[in-house]
Amino acid sequence: MFRFSRNQLIVAYIIVGLALVGIVVLVVRTAPRGSGEVKIIEPGAAGASTEMLPPKPQKLSIHVAGKVKKPGLYEVAFGSRVKDAIQAAGGALPNADLESINLAEKLEDGEQVYIAQVGKIKPPAVSVIRGGKSAKPTGESGKSSARSSGPKKLSKPGEGTVSINSAGLDELQRLPGIGPAYAQRIIDYRIQHGRFQAVDELDEVKGIGPKKLEKLRPFVKL
Repeated sequence: MFRFSRNQLIVAYIIVGLALVGIVVLVVRTAPRGSGEVKIIEPGAAGASTEMLPPKPQKLSIHVAGKVKKPGLYEVAFGSRVKDAIQAAGGALPNADLESINLAEKLEDGEQVYIAQVGKIKPPAVSVIRGGKSAKPTGESGKSSARSSGPKKLSKPGEGTVSINSAGLDELQRLPGIGPAYAQRIIDYRIQHGRFQAVDELDEVKGIGPKKLEKLRPFVKL
């Protein structure tokens, strides 16, 4: 049986240790090198990249106009319906025509819900009034009869007046020289600045100058 001295054992341990270190270095050098990036694959993924879908909006911006207590721009929850937008605007007025609009229709961001006055718009073939446009009922011939059911223009002083603080898109178009674009500008001004304090304030609406204001004056009220 061999007997080693203390010094011999120390030398042997050193040799074995160096051999182990050399083996580890050799393994590391010969191992294949990757990009260094750690890729996490979600469960169920087939290895292909998955495109991230944009998150659904939590709130919808809806313009409520016409015969409601507080016309204006409102935020409602995603998935809301027309009836929810009307409730956000304080509810419908007693003379609101709720038969000509689909209260159960789902809303989308940026839409307008317009509530007409009873008797102002002929009941449509399709129950919806959206975006400030009058419904266009069709007869047996399939041709639209919207012209006969549209708002009647005021042409002579004394025929009537339109409230610039509460009138909706269609009612504002009864005013002489006011079409859909000008009517929308009046509503937008009302949303941004609040109620008109005087008829002269119409001059501040884009496109309505002093001359146009004088033509409108006999037909408008606050």
